[in-house]
Amino acid sequence: METDLGEPGPVNWYRQPGQRKPRIKNAHRPGIMKFSRQSRLLKAAEFKLVFQQPVRSGDDCFRILARANGKQRHRLGMAVSKKACAKAVGRNRIKRMVRESFRARMVGRVTDNTLDFVVMATVQAANQSNRVLDESLSAHWQRLTRKAGTG
Repeated sequence: METDLGEPGPVNWYRQPGQRKPRIKNAHRPGIMKFSRQSRLLKAAEFKLVFQQPVRSGDDCFRILARANGKQRHRLGMAVSKKACAKAVGRNRIKRMVRESFRARMVGRVTDNTLDFVVMATVQAANQSNRVLDESLSAHWQRLTRKAGTG
């Protein structure tokens, strides 16, 4: 392609007004499972059900509650308070780690019983490295699926 001046230029050097660059969803992550809306707890009533009679798992970084949901997939809810991490950047990092760990290890997993999980971060979670958080979450997912009889 040539520019208006007859010089070679990049393919998308200039777009007409109103034109948009074409978007391809997850083009940078081919073959990766998405953490969809169906994989999340969205309503207060859904969280409340998990809090009523949960299977529990906890350590220095997280307290995780789980309960069978009778759906076709595992679902995740998160509660990361300002008490756990005062700054939004830290809370978002923790939530990002939880989502990624859940997506990588639980989404698409075929089991007889599926669970709803509620993850609550502790104060120590904000000071831990991403590797420590990931290892902690991995152990929790295994422990809870085993306790609930799905693993």
